[in-house]
Amino acid sequence: MEKDNGIIQEWINTIDEFLVAIDRNGTILRVNQSWIDFCVSHEISALLWQTGANYLDGLEKAGNAKELSSIKQVLRNEVNEHELVHPFLLGENETQWLQVKVRGISSASEDSNGAIIYHKPITPYSNSLQPITAEIVLESMTEGFCLLDDSMKVIYLNDIAEELLQRKRESMMGRGFFDVFPEAVNTNFQRHYEHVLKKQEIVEFVDYYKPLDTWFQIKACPLKKGRLAIYFQDVSERKKTEAQLMESTFYDYLTGLPNRRLMIQKISSLMEQGNKFSIFHLHIDNLNFINAVHQHHAGDTIMKRTAEKLKVFTNETCYAGRLDGNEFIILRKYRKGENLAEFAHQIEQVFCKPINLANSEEVTVSFSLGIACHPFDAQTTDELLSYAEIAMSEAKNVGGSSCVFFRPKMKALRNRNSVIEEGLGGDLKANGFHYTMQPQIDGNSGNLTGVEVLSRWTHPKLGELSPLEFIQLAEETGNIVPLTSHLLTEVFAQIKEWEKQFGWNLRTAINMTPSLLGNPDFFDSFFKLMDRYKIKPSLIEIEITEQAELTYSPKTLENLLLCKSKGISIAIDDFGTGFSMISYLTHFPITKIKIDKSFVQKIGQDRKSEAVLKSLIHLATSIECELVAEGVERREEAEFLQANNCSIFQGYLYDKPLKVSEFEAKYLQSPLFFG
Repeated sequence: MEKDNGIIQEWINTIDEFLVAIDRNGTILRVNQSWIDFCVSHEISALLWQTGANYLDGLEKAGNAKELSSIKQVLRNEVNEHELVHPFLLGENETQWLQVKVRGISSASEDSNGAIIYHKPITPYSNSLQPITAEIVLESMTEGFCLLDDSMKVIYLNDIAEELLQRKRESMMGRGFFDVFPEAVNTNFQRHYEHVLKKQEIVEFVDYYKPLDTWFQIKACPLKKGRLAIYFQDVSERKKTEAQLMESTFYDYLTGLPNRRLMIQKISSLMEQGNKFSIFHLHIDNLNFINAVHQHHAGDTIMKRTAEKLKVFTNETCYAGRLDGNEFIILRKYRKGENLAEFAHQIEQVFCKPINLANSEEVTVSFSLGIACHPFDAQTTDELLSYAEIAMSEAKNVGGSSCVFFRPKMKALRNRNSVIEEGLGGDLKANGFHYTMQPQIDGNSGNLTGVEVLSRWTHPKLGELSPLEFIQLAEETGNIVPLTSHLLTEVFAQIKEWEKQFGWNLRTAINMTPSLLGNPDFFDSFFKLMDRYKIKPSLIEIEITEQAELTYSPKTLENLLLCKSKGISIAIDDFGTGFSMISYLTHFPITKIKIDKSFVQKIGQDRKSEAVLKSLIHLATSIECELVAEGVERREEAEFLQANNCSIFQGYLYDKPLKVSEFEAKYLQSPLFFG
C-alpha cells in the first residue's frame, strides 16, 4: 500500500470530510451537519462551527496556530490549496488528530472570496511524529473501502468493508471482485464500475444487493494504472425512511390506495401518452350520517372496506385511488367495444351488500358516481376532474345510488353551486337568507296552535333558491352549523319580541338535519343561545326529517333526551315516507308526529292510502304522540282527518308560509279564527 504514494494520495483526496466555508475575513458562511455534530459532542467553541462566527478567531483562541497559518496563506492567495495533519484539542487532555485541506474560493470579480476547509478525523498514530500510514487512515474511516487492481481483483479492504460485506478479507484478497460476488454480474454494480474505468470519472449511486438484503450508497473513483477505489455504506435505514415518506406522500394513510396527488400524476401521464380513458368520481353519500350515528370509527371502517372492494378493479388498465374525505376515483383506459355503463354497474355491485362494523352492526351505504371521459369531455387534468365531480354532484341530486355521465350543460350547475357556497360563507342576512312561518291550526276550534319555521333564500344573483338545494350544499361544505345558528338567532330574537309585545306562548318548530342532531357542540351552542334570549324550552320544537340515513345513534339519542328533559318537544317531520319510522318511535323520545302530505293528498282518491293513513293516526294516538297533518289543501281532507281523530292541520287550506311581518299582522295584531 505504501509503495505508490501517488495512488494513495489520489484516493485520500476523494474521502468525504467535515466542511467549513468562510469568507475572506474568516466569517463562517456554511458548515455541514457532521462538523456541527462533532463540535457539539466535544464541546468545541461555537466560534468554530456557528454560522456568522469568526473561524479565524476561534482557531486563535483554541491555539491551532498551524491550521490558522495555512488558512491565511490561502486567503492571501499565496497558495491555492494547503494540506496538513495536526492534533486538535478536545478538552480534558483529549486530542483528536485531523487531516485538513484548505482550498480557496475565487470569482471573476474578486481575487478571493474565501476558503473551504475540509477536516477528516484520523486515528492517532502515536506520540512520536512518524508518518501516518494509509492503513491508519483507512481503518479510521466510517465507511467501507475496497481497492481493486486493473484486473478487478481485490487488493485491499478495511474493517468496515468486512463488516458490511459479511466476508473476511482473507477470503477475498487476490480474488476477482465478481468471483467473490457473482450475483453482482450484469447488474448496476458492474455497469457503473465499467463506466468509471472507461470514462475515468467518479460515479456515485445507490443500489440494492439482494444476497445481503442491503441498500448500498457507493462512490467509485478511477485511479492510476487502471485501479478502482470503492467507498460504500449501508443506507438501508435511510431507504426505509424514504419509502415511508413516499408512502405518506403518495398513498392514503387509511385505505392504502393512491391519494389525490398520485392519481393526478397518473391522469397527467395518461394524457401525455395520448391515452383515451375515463374518470369515475365516486362519493359515499351517507357517510356523514353514519359517522353521526356510529361515531367516526364507523366511517373509517366503511372507507377501508370500500377501498378493499375497489382494489379488485385495479389492473394494467384500471387504477383506483382515494381523493378527499368520502370520495374515491377510478381511472379506466379505453377498451374497444367497452360499455362504460356496464363498468359503472360493476362498481354499483360493491355497495349492494351491507358493511359489517366492528360492533357487529351492519350499515348500507349509497353512492353517487360521476363519469367524465378524455379526450371527449376535456383535454386538461383540471377540467376532467372538475367535470367528473360535476357529474357526481348531479348524481347526488338524483338520490339513492346513482350514476351520471358528464354533459356540457352541467358546467352551469357547478358555477351555480360555487355562487351558493360563496354566499353560505358570507353575511347570510345581507345575501338574502331569511325565513317564513307557516301556521298550525286546530281544525276543531280554529285556534292557532303553533308555527313551523321554514328557511328561505332570495339570492342576490340567483333569485329564489330551493331549501333542498342550499341546505344540501350547506351540509356538504360544513356550513350547516353556522347557517342553523344564524337562523336560530333570528328566530329567538323574534320570539322574545313577540313574547314581550303580544304574550306569545305557542310552540315554534325548527327543522334540524341529522348531522346536527349528532353534534354535541352544536347543542351546547343551541342551549347557550336559548339562555341568552331567555327562551322557554316549552316554546321550541325540534323537527327530525324522516329519512333512511338517520338511524339509531347513541349521540343523537343523548342530545334528544337532553332536549326533552329541558322541556323541548321532539317531532318527526314527513312521517311515513322513510324506512325507519318504527326505529324512531322505539329509540327516540318522540312527542309529535307530522303525517306527510303524500298520504293526505290521496284522501278520497286511493282507498289503500286512506287505510294506511288511518293506521298511522291510530299508531300515533296509541303511543300518546301529538299529531299534525301536513299539506292539507282541501276541505275533504280536513273532514276525513277530523273524523279519524287528527285535527291539527298545516297547509294551504288554512295558510301558506308567511313572511314574519305578514304573520305578525295576521295572527298577532288581529288574530284570525277558522271555525
